[in-house]
Amino acid sequence: MVHSKQNKYLLFVTVLLYVSFGLLTSVLGVIIDKFQIEYHVSLTIAALLPFAFFLSYGLASIPFGMAMDKYGAKSILLLGTVLMTLGSFLCFISNNYMVVILVIFLVGVGVTAIQIAGNPFIRELDIPGKYTANLTMIIGIGALGYAFSPLLVPLMQSNGFSWKSVYLLFGIINAVILFMLALSKFPDIKLQEDEKINLSKIKFLLKNPIILTYSLGIFLYVGAEVGVSSYIITYMNKIHGMSNSQSFWNEGSFMNAVFPSKTALVVALFWLFQAFGRLIISLMMKYVSERKIFIFHSLCTVLALITAIVGNANTALIAFALVGYFTCASFTSIFSAAINSFKGNHGTISGILGTAIVGGAFIGWLVGFTGQVSTMRWGMMINVLAFIYVFALSCFGKGKLDINENKKLTI
Repeated sequence: MVHSKQNKYLLFVTVLLYVSFGLLTSVLGVIIDKFQIEYHVSLTIAALLPFAFFLSYGLASIPFGMAMDKYGAKSILLLGTVLMTLGSFLCFISNNYMVVILVIFLVGVGVTAIQIAGNPFIRELDIPGKYTANLTMIIGIGALGYAFSPLLVPLMQSNGFSWKSVYLLFGIINAVILFMLALSKFPDIKLQEDEKINLSKIKFLLKNPIILTYSLGIFLYVGAEVGVSSYIITYMNKIHGMSNSQSFWNEGSFMNAVFPSKTALVVALFWLFQAFGRLIISLMMKYVSERKIFIFHSLCTVLALITAIVGNANTALIAFALVGYFTCASFTSIFSAAINSFKGNHGTISGILGTAIVGGAFIGWLVGFTGQVSTMRWGMMINVLAFIYVFALSCFGKGKLDINENKKLTI
């Protein structure tokens, strides 16, 4: 292991990487309507932005997991950062909508690489007893990227810059991180046998009902998360006639200058509340069973989204932000319940579940397509149906969620 000061430096760089991919992920919810106007395309075409981004998870998760074992963390992290940097700059200079969609896919591949290599890399940077704390801290700080990114586009536009200027900023940020990574000395990271992806086991595992039901849970949950967060601005505009240039504060005020868009602020709050929610439930789990927390939050996710759909403009804004909070338990609960149900093959199971994140591509696109051919209310109803499945999984799923559940592990 390298010197502890170097490890702290690498931990800091990893935090920057997580913030960076958070910025690149949540900005999609703000640029869809900008993309439509800039390139004169339909909502169905604009919906290909989140489709392209999340398709990368389905195509690249398992290959990057295998490459991590063969080439090590530094190579995968460097490759991911190069793709995020290159993609950001190309998006800024592009004048063709198809090129932008392809570039967003490239960025998504880079983000996938960072996430696949990040967890085992973080484990090696400190004593084993601090791994969970460090991972929680990095994910928590990284959530700031998700929260701040939606605010940047309206802020830059209100100061005379193009919406694509945000990608110039992201490109510069990633170029700095790339330089810091390239000059770093990395510890020798050896994946534990249980963390490796075993291709021969995938077909066998996919026959297991727990793997099937919980992979579908990830597919539908991420799809609905993307389907809500990416279309809040579009929904408020098409259903309630609310422009994303409207602010909660009077024109000329300091708060108006900082938060010039109501709807972009709600997208930011969606992600910020989700991050706060994860901190809150991590404390709750000391006193309340994980399954009960999962059931309560997944039910409230459905109710909050229905409230957003049937309510007036102000009710919808509040309810959409609350949807962000109530989603805080779903992903980690689904993932943990599946992993905890098996004694081994955790790396392979993680690869399958990671691939299921591709749901963000298909459900996200379907919401936009439905909004185009019908109304955005019907588009949002697709997310309701997906969240209902997640709620059903929280109630009836056979996965082992609570540590004290007396269930026999398989395989």
